[in-house]
Amino acid sequence: MLRFIGLVMLLALSFGFGYLRGKQPTNNLEQTVRDFSRNVIDGTLENERDIRQLQHLIEAQSRVVQAKAEIYNRNAADAAKELAEAVNSLEMVMRGEKQAEPQASIKNLVGRIRELRLDVSLGRKVLVAKFEEIQKELDLFIRR
Repeated sequence: MLRFIGLVMLLALSFGFGYLRGKQPTNNLEQTVRDFSRNVIDGTLENERDIRQLQHLIEAQSRVVQAKAEIYNRNAADAAKELAEAVNSLEMVMRGEKQAEPQASIKNLVGRIRELRLDVSLGRKVLVAKFEEIQKELDLFIRR
């Protein structure tokens, strides 16, 4: 009888320890899954931000190309509007940029586009090379 009670107690203790041991990894697994899902969400949000910035850069570049085409068509008013829209797109990129170095470069580019827009709207002769320089700079930003 004593042997039977000892065996029952040993089985109860092993069941209790097994139960507690089995409970512990579940908590760790739940924490691991939470951490993993948080990392996936953070990565997704960062990728979405990068895609939006890329979209604004491409929009700015297309506006500059359209402005250059308007200059060829001798339509300065529409070219000035396109350049203003390019500036708006680049300002959207600057709002989302966290690093100081690219933001300063974009700010410099925005200043050059505003000067070009002023020249176009005042009816001054504008070299097409200025448009091409801005396009090349925008290409560099897009490739990053």
